[in-house]
Amino acid sequence: MAHAFTLTSEHTPWLRIGVAGWLGLAGMAAAAAPDLLLVNAKVFTADPAQPYAQAVAIEAGRILAVGSDEQVRVLAGPGTRIIDTGGRLVTPGLIEAHVHLGPPLPTPPLAMPNLPFPGPSGEQVLAVVEQAAKARTDWISAFIGPLAARDRRNWRLALDGVAPNTPVTLRGFFGHLTLVNSEALRRLGITEAVTDPLGGWWGRDGSGRLDGSVYEEAQRASSMQAPPPVLAKAFGDAAQRYARWGVTSVHLMNNDKSLQATLDGLALANTGQKWTVYSWAMPVQRIPDAWSVIDAAPRQIPPRIRIEGPKWMLDGTPLEQNSFQREAHPGRPGWFGRSNYTQDQITTLLRLALERPTQLALHVVGDAETDRLLRTMEQLAPASAWQAKRVRFEHGDGLRPETLAQAARLGVVVVQNPTHLPPPPMPGALVITNQTLLLKSLLVAGIPLALGSDGGPTEQNPFLNLMLASLYPARPGEALSREQALTAYTAGAAYAEGQERRKGRIAVGLAADLAVLSQDVLTVPVRQLPATTSLLTLVDGEVIFEDAVFTQAR
Repeated sequence: MAHAFTLTSEHTPWLRIGVAGWLGLAGMAAAAAPDLLLVNAKVFTADPAQPYAQAVAIEAGRILAVGSDEQVRVLAGPGTRIIDTGGRLVTPGLIEAHVHLGPPLPTPPLAMPNLPFPGPSGEQVLAVVEQAAKARTDWISAFIGPLAARDRRNWRLALDGVAPNTPVTLRGFFGHLTLVNSEALRRLGITEAVTDPLGGWWGRDGSGRLDGSVYEEAQRASSMQAPPPVLAKAFGDAAQRYARWGVTSVHLMNNDKSLQATLDGLALANTGQKWTVYSWAMPVQRIPDAWSVIDAAPRQIPPRIRIEGPKWMLDGTPLEQNSFQREAHPGRPGWFGRSNYTQDQITTLLRLALERPTQLALHVVGDAETDRLLRTMEQLAPASAWQAKRVRFEHGDGLRPETLAQAARLGVVVVQNPTHLPPPPMPGALVITNQTLLLKSLLVAGIPLALGSDGGPTEQNPFLNLMLASLYPARPGEALSREQALTAYTAGAAYAEGQERRKGRIAVGLAADLAVLSQDVLTVPVRQLPATTSLLTLVDGEVIFEDAVFTQAR
């Protein structure tokens, strides 16, 4: 049920346009009648200078005017479509600031119990694989969770025991670990002579033999890349569901596939959304090679696709316990995790990033790894250089209260994922992390914040993440207000990709990327947020999704 929304000049002084403003609007109407008006709305602009309005005018893909119903209706011409939103919430188009799309497994995954947390035990994994191996000789694929990922057994031998002739690949749903058997290694052409790639490693037993565990960038050699038509199907399906949530832009973390394959897949999918592809530092011999991949990309790509990066994985996660931390991981005395790169490699990586025009994205989770990164940035260049570079900390889990000021001074942008927020401790439950993840403190410190799902291999409901960011039951003091969370999903995400002058807010001159939502996410009971959908989604003023509630009213 839609509710009326009354806007007063007391709450939004910018509505007090006055005679000069009215004359300006009248002149605007004479110059170019808008294509579309959204009226009788509660417009959340994500613009601190003018946070709310009642109506929006759109012309030639841009926001022409933002104001009261009376002020905007006067702009209408004979060909203008006018949509009465019925008092519904209109927001900037949501921006998915961190997602992994596309199949990372060679075959559809087997069902495993208790995913995502804690996931199947080692014995449950082996039972599922053994049963599957009785009926198939092609690849057995599945996702596992932290319980199996922390199981230190020799997985190659264990999987060989239940599937000696069938290739098996088990991927941590969080993406930092793969387990394989001997037949998988054989089919992939991987021998005992394989060397560790830059940024990853192959697990080995006490005798130096491969033990079936594959970490970080070594996984790229143990995965089979999907061809562009398969990627196009994945991107297209995700885009359709995103449109129904009001998502108008996507930041795609391009793991497990080449940049060229992704560009080809997006071109084939031809979706309505805008895509920023963060090129992945796939297995390379030298750090400069990661930028060479971007240099080799075609110059002519569809106008709604951008390329940034590369993205580097500096450490692991608390799930498999390889994030590099100040304190030992729970249940593993003396184990603090590890860095994926040496100090010299990090220094080289950062120096090159300063020289190159594209944005740098860094997966950095452990607080010890974060400390090292901030310290190295300070040593290499003045804060102004880093502010101009706008380095993205993907997740930012390792920022501590005492390092917030340093990160803010260096212009770091944090892209956080509410699904990473730990739940309140429960007796007998698996302890995921002993680190404290910050949200509201980032904003208080002046650190720009974007929110994304970290979903994969399919998309994730943005309103679930909005709910989690607004609740944070383990640390309610770090929870965001609804306005803060929605801003992080719109204006904050646009800033995170350097596009804040083009999109992310409902402001005159910016792209008309916006959504009319099915319920007011700023006021509904918080646990109802995941039920939110978009009734109308626009990208550059073009309708990419329209619910029957508006199509029937035409």
